[in-house]
Amino acid sequence: MVFSCPGGCNSIVPMLKYVAYDIFCKGVIETVKYLGHSFKKLHFLMEQAINQRLVELDLTTAQGHAIGYLAHCPEPPCARDIEMAFGLSHATVSGILSRLESKGFIALRADPEDRRIRRIYLLDKGHACSQAIGRHIRDTERVMAETFSQQELELFRSFLKRAIDNLNNVNREE
Repeated sequence: MVFSCPGGCNSIVPMLKYVAYDIFCKGVIETVKYLGHSFKKLHFLMEQAINQRLVELDLTTAQGHAIGYLAHCPEPPCARDIEMAFGLSHATVSGILSRLESKGFIALRADPEDRRIRRIYLLDKGHACSQAIGRHIRDTERVMAETFSQQELELFRSFLKRAIDNLNNVNREE
């Protein structure tokens, strides 16, 4: 079956079983057949919700990621650890840390064993912020999954894990 583009864009669009033509004329096809788009849209919506909370906390996305990383480190890391964890340049990490320090979220202190290294300590304000972000992430995930049964949620998680593992395996082979 063939449909004309509803927006009159003179395109003929083949009718695919799982494609929704929501906003086809704007160049965006929402689909279940192409999982990448669905994952990207889900990521975008979750990130958008979290970013709204970060703005309220006077943080950028990068600063929020850094605080989350610091909150989960068993020992105070150094800037190089953050560079490696996120694949960021030294200059970018320095800027993030400088702004977090000026806002009172972290403290940079010399390593007692090697004074050339500055360790990053999450301050009380940073810990409180990390907890607020964690609560917001959990709330966002709860809303996302509120219409799923427990069995569906477990199945969804297992599918996601398998998909991630499959792509990790392909990337390792190349």
